[in-house]
Amino acid sequence: MPTAVSRRDLALGAPVALLGGVAVGTIGTFKHQVGVSAATGTGWPVGLVLALAMVVLFLVALRLAFPSRWFAGAAAAGVVGAVALLSLPGASGGSTVILLNAVGIVWTVAPAVLGAAVVGWPRRRVRRGAHPAGGILEGAPAEKDD
Repeated sequence: MPTAVSRRDLALGAPVALLGGVAVGTIGTFKHQVGVSAATGTGWPVGLVLALAMVVLFLVALRLAFPSRWFAGAAAAGVVGAVALLSLPGASGGSTVILLNAVGIVWTVAPAVLGAAVVGWPRRRVRRGAHPAGGILEGAPAEKDD
């Protein structure tokens, strides 16, 4: 059974995960239109595919690396916050970073959906002794050479 995360680790790690999520969301926001022609709006959205993959891999890595959902949740909040902030119009009412096209709409919605899916995904619990033969990760005794 996973151990609980101490308050100190949570207080130090959650803001770092949040900042990492902001960085991932910002990079993805500026690169999600790569491959789509600005003039015609056509083309293969390579940037969107890679940006969504970056979000998923970052959140899954945090979800697998730590026994608590708090770190992946903080990172997901950072990604969604960066996307939301960068989707607003500028101070002078100028253009936004996220265009109103199919790729922009997918980028606006998909990080929140993917973040909820990764954070909400249940952790697979491994029972000790589930494998009768044991294994190197379960502290099984070494086999003897005869």
